[in-house]
Amino acid sequence: MKNDKIERSVKRAFVNAAPYQLDKVTEKCKEQKGKVIPLENNQAKKSINKTFARIAAAAAALLLMIMGSYAYGERYGVASTVALDVNPSIEIGVNKGEKVVYVTPKNEDGKKVIGDMKLEGSDIKVAVNALIGSMLREGYISEMANSILISVNGDDAEKNAAMQSALSAEVTDMLNTGSFQGAVLSQTITSDPETKRLAEEYGITEGKAQLIRQITENNAAHTFEELAGLSVNELNLIGESGTKSITNVTSAGTASERAYIGEAEAKRIALAHAGVNEGDIYGYEFEMDYEHGAMIYELEFDCAGSEYEYDINAKTGEIIKFEADRRGSVPRTHRRARRSDRARIHPHPFIHPQARRQCRKRIHRRIKGKADRPCPRGRKRRQHTRIRMRARPRGRHNGIRNRL
Repeated sequence: MKNDKIERSVKRAFVNAAPYQLDKVTEKCKEQKGKVIPLENNQAKKSINKTFARIAAAAAALLLMIMGSYAYGERYGVASTVALDVNPSIEIGVNKGEKVVYVTPKNEDGKKVIGDMKLEGSDIKVAVNALIGSMLREGYISEMANSILISVNGDDAEKNAAMQSALSAEVTDMLNTGSFQGAVLSQTITSDPETKRLAEEYGITEGKAQLIRQITENNAAHTFEELAGLSVNELNLIGESGTKSITNVTSAGTASERAYIGEAEAKRIALAHAGVNEGDIYGYEFEMDYEHGAMIYELEFDCAGSEYEYDINAKTGEIIKFEADRRGSVPRTHRRARRSDRARIHPHPFIHPQARRQCRKRIHRRIKGKADRPCPRGRKRRQHTRIRMRARPRGRHNGIRNRL
C-alpha cells in the first residue's frame, strides 16, 4: 500500500475513535460564563474524620475501663467480712455476690485450720462449711468445747443481719448432726475505733474483741487483757454465768462444761470442806468465772449462822480460796454483794484484789459517815465491816461483842 493511502486510513481511524467535539464544548462554556463553581477541600474533610475517629476510640476505651472496673469490683471488691472464732480465729472477705475474696488467719491455730485450702471464689457458705469441717477434724470443736462465734461486718446493715442469720443456721445444723450439740454465738459488728485497736493489739478478730468488751462492761472485775487469751467456749461460759446477759449477741445451744468437774462436784467439795450437810444450808449461790489465771467455780452459802465462800478450780477441783464468817441470823437481803457487783464500786479494776477489797470497805465507811481509817484485820475486820453495811444494832459495842 502506498504511503498516501496509509496516512488517509490512519486519519480516518482517529476521527472515528475520538469525534470532534470542540464546538459543543465551546458552546457549553458560553452557557456557564459568569457562574462560580465552588471547589471542595478534601484535605480538611480528612482531618475532621481523623479527629472524630480519635474521640470515638477514646470514648470506647473509657467505657471499657469503666465496665472492667465495675466487673473487677463486683468480683474482687470486699463488701463485708465474716469472722469465725473458736480458738482459731479466721477472717473472710466477701464480695457483693457473697463470693469469697480472701481468707486470712488471725493466729497460728487459724493457719492450721486453713492449711492448703484455696477458698477464694467459692460461695461463703461453702467456705464456712469447709473451715468448720477442718476445725472438727483438728479437734478445736468437740464435745469438750463446742462454742463458735460468727461475726459479720459491712456497710449494709440489712444484708449483714441476713448473712448473720443464714450462717448461724447453717453452722448450727452442721454441728447438731454429730455426736454433740454445738453452741453458736452470732453478732453483727458495730464499727468502733477502740474495738479495732484492741483487736489489732491482741491479734484477734474484731468480733471476739467486741464480745470481750461486752463481758468486761458487765463485770468490772475482769480486764480485756486477761480474757483475750480465752477460747470462745470459755467466754461463753463466763457470759452465761454472769448476772447480766450479753446484749447484741444471738445464742443457739449451751456451752459445754465437760472439760470441767461441774457444779455438783464443786458443791460436794465445798460442803465436805466446810463440814456441813446439803440439807442444812440456805442462800446458796453459784457462778462460773475466770480468776487466778484459771476458770473457777464461785460458791456462796449460809449454814448455822455462818457465811461460806469458796473459789474452786473448775478443772482440778482444788480449793483456791475459802472464807467462813460468823454472821448470826441476818436476812439474806443484807448480805454483801457478789464480787462481780462489788468490783463496780472501785473505778480501777486493775489493782490487786486485796487492795481493791480494802478500797471498797473504805468507800462504804465514807458513805456511812465514818472516818477514813485502816480496816481492822482478820475475822474482826470482816465482821466489823458487815455490821456497818446492815442496820446498826441498838448497843453497838454489845452487838460487836456478841458476834466475836
